Amino acid sequence: MKNEKFDRLLSEIKNEQVEDNVVAQAGERVLKSIAGYPVRDTSSHTLRTCDDFQALIPGYLLKELTPARALLFEDHLHACVACRHAVDESRDGAPQKVWRLESTRRAKPWAWRSAAGTAALAAVAVAVFAFGNGLLPGQHPVRAAVASVNGSLYAVSGEKMRAIPAGYEMRNGEEIRTTKGSTAVVRLLDGSLVELGERSDLSVSRKWRGTTIRLDGGQVIVQAAKQGSGRLYVATDDCLVSVKGTIFSVNNGIKGSRVAVIEGVVRVDYGEHTAELRAGEQATSNSAVSKVAIENEIAWSRNAAKYLALLGDFAVLQQKLAAIPAPGLRYSSDLLPLVPDNTVMYASIPNLTNTLSEADRIFRDQLQQSPALRNWWREQEKGSGPKLSDILDQLKTFSGYLGNEIVFASGKIGTTHTSPVILARVRQPGLEEFLASENRQLSSNPSRPALQVVRDPWAVGPQAGQPLLIYINGDVLIASHDAGELQRAVARLKQGRSSSFSATQLYQQITHAYEQGAEWLFCADMEQILVENVHVARGGQNLPPGIGDVRYLTMEHREVGGKPESRAALSFASERHGVASWLAAPASLDSLEFVSPEASMVTSAVIKNPRSIMEEIFAMIGSNEADFSQHLAEFEARSGVNVLDDLAAPLGGEVTMAFDGPVLPTPRWKLILEVYDPSTLQSTIAKLVDAFNREDTAGRHGLQLSTRQVGSQTYYIIRSSNLANSEIAYTFVDSYMVMAPDVGTIGRAIQTRQAGYTLTHSNTFQSLLPNDGYTNFSGIFYHNIGPVVGPLAEQLKASGALTAQQRQSIDALTANSAPGLIYAYGEPSRIVVASNTGFMGFDLGTLLTMGHNGPFLPQMMLGGAMGHPAPKTQ
Repeated sequence: MKNEKFDRLLSEIKNEQVEDNVVAQAGERVLKSIAGYPVRDTSSHTLRTCDDFQALIPGYLLKELTPARALLFEDHLHACVACRHAVDESRDGAPQKVWRLESTRRAKPWAWRSAAGTAALAAVAVAVFAFGNGLLPGQHPVRAAVASVNGSLYAVSGEKMRAIPAGYEMRNGEEIRTTKGSTAVVRLLDGSLVELGERSDLSVSRKWRGTTIRLDGGQVIVQAAKQGSGRLYVATDDCLVSVKGTIFSVNNGIKGSRVAVIEGVVRVDYGEHTAELRAGEQATSNSAVSKVAIENEIAWSRNAAKYLALLGDFAVLQQKLAAIPAPGLRYSSDLLPLVPDNTVMYASIPNLTNTLSEADRIFRDQLQQSPALRNWWREQEKGSGPKLSDILDQLKTFSGYLGNEIVFASGKIGTTHTSPVILARVRQPGLEEFLASENRQLSSNPSRPALQVVRDPWAVGPQAGQPLLIYINGDVLIASHDAGELQRAVARLKQGRSSSFSATQLYQQITHAYEQGAEWLFCADMEQILVENVHVARGGQNLPPGIGDVRYLTMEHREVGGKPESRAALSFASERHGVASWLAAPASLDSLEFVSPEASMVTSAVIKNPRSIMEEIFAMIGSNEADFSQHLAEFEARSGVNVLDDLAAPLGGEVTMAFDGPVLPTPRWKLILEVYDPSTLQSTIAKLVDAFNREDTAGRHGLQLSTRQVGSQTYYIIRSSNLANSEIAYTFVDSYMVMAPDVGTIGRAIQTRQAGYTLTHSNTFQSLLPNDGYTNFSGIFYHNIGPVVGPLAEQLKASGALTAQQRQSIDALTANSAPGLIYAYGEPSRIVVASNTGFMGFDLGTLLTMGHNGPFLPQMMLGGAMGHPAPKTQ
């Protein structure tokens, strides 16, 4: 039954009479943006009633409307049932430029019931979403709040104006205006900031497609937050700017509009033109409006400069810390014989006393040189919790008593992991007194983990909330939370014997790692750790096939010849199979030829036969879901696609994903797949599009598959009929399928390959290659953030508004945004992942993060006993 009140409300809104002078003024503004409209006579075509909008339907279906007018049309459709029906009726009979596959097969009754249930759930979800976001007619929820006002700010309602203060909440569509010499900042609900220049007039509204800032005049700078759903729009009378998250300026005046981008990428639609602008670029809607120096457009870019300056300071600090000599390699360990008999996890770390002292000196020097870093440090030191400076001081003091190595070992009895044992050599007296002092500091705060220095481990009885028990005998420190583990370790020490662990294969793995030179070392017996999954009566069904054969995990980090080297190896009991074998042996990754040296992030791998992988996936799913085979058969019957033969079999074993350009707000991504049978794969895609459209009985989310010929190259484009700017393009080149968000991106990828201007041939990539016996990789992960932050940094430096310190920090940021490469090798019974640019987190970022929120070394060593502020000395 129709809701008569709702219909009456809609009718009143649609038929509201507007004064002629208002209509004339609006028409003059709109005329400029639709002057080239090819379907209707725009000189007399106003948009006031449903008849006006329905006259645009042919042009809308033929995609001949300007972007700004198409946006108005689609917004009207969301609120008008009659016009939506008119569009549906016209679509059924209207000629189409795109190829849309249709089917004559009738849906089965159960499919109709399923579709009806899905539609009902979708309707409820849409209603809840619409109500919660204030999208229903008559709702006027808050869309933004005034964050600050410098001067005077007014709310405008018709001819009435009233001054409004900071904190004022803006309703949907409410207009605000600054006066001469006044500015204001508005914060949207998503966190975006909009700064208004003087004499600026704007309103904020939200529709289904996203949030729109309507700028009727003046200038704004928008710091757009990353949009969770939809887009953020800035609309003037002659252009439309759309973003997902970036910083840009829009200036709207009598002559036209100018858009300037500070960071990221924005899309600008004006007239029949569309432009995609990047950092430092501008566009104007009228030739009478020229481009100007960007610093004249962005007075508040100083805030961005502060952030970049801080990042630059961290980059300098990171570089200086990386230059600190490593503690040195260890080729054996006299602590290894003391670990528990049943050890399954072993970690060895170097004593960082000298490294930390030098790092602290460098950090203090940098604080004196950098105001931005100094201000950040003050913020970090605020609050009543443990101070990072105190923790570092405690760590340096504690480490100063110990030898060059600290060992952590944990065993396993049955299915229970035992408490870790900590082992270290003591190199100077006074450690016991230092620990006693720390324990006295803890006595006033029993909620914190305590430590206990014990002279006779066998005299220690069970205690609630057992503290960390520390035994010191001469030059050896042994610690554990478990009295039994401590007793057994002390017994081995006093008897002068090695544990039976020396007879295990894990022991051999560890000694081999020491022979290569160890700095940071972690080894684990994965077979024992996963034994409850591998050897249970259920046949190990909790583990994917092939993972049950895993034996050892070894992770190492060392510095060789002044360069860091990190390596992780996962060993198997036999030749890799199942999931463990999906990563193929090293091979030529020719798909990287479509990636340019400007790429910011690239992942590429060679896998074994995709059809075999899909068969194994089906087998794993089928073992847990009894109805899977039936559901798969039903899907294949409805779609006419055999997943194994039509979708997986045509694919080769190579895949590359790249972000070749800015990552935010609109990633310029590329997906390159090796394809052995392009014609079969293309036929499969067409069938899947057709099947999707048949299941979409309401026709609201249909897909459209079209082709475009550019020279000798055929491009395929898949669009969603109800989502603007939502498409995927792809083409076939030799034995590869290249996908991207648009045809232009694919065209540039093809040109990159033809010209040989590729990532792998660049000096940057070549300098990252490791010196080993392999000629190829099984997979790589390459990153280089320089192209992302570089344009913004250069623009800010050119603005002339930066201080000398900020310019220096920005130079440091761009200079120290070094690229990195992580690579993998698939060996017959082992997978190795390595990097000579660091990937295990031994850097400044990890140090600072773990200092406040994670298991920083004092907490690791003493169970949190040293996590309190150190006593101050005068």
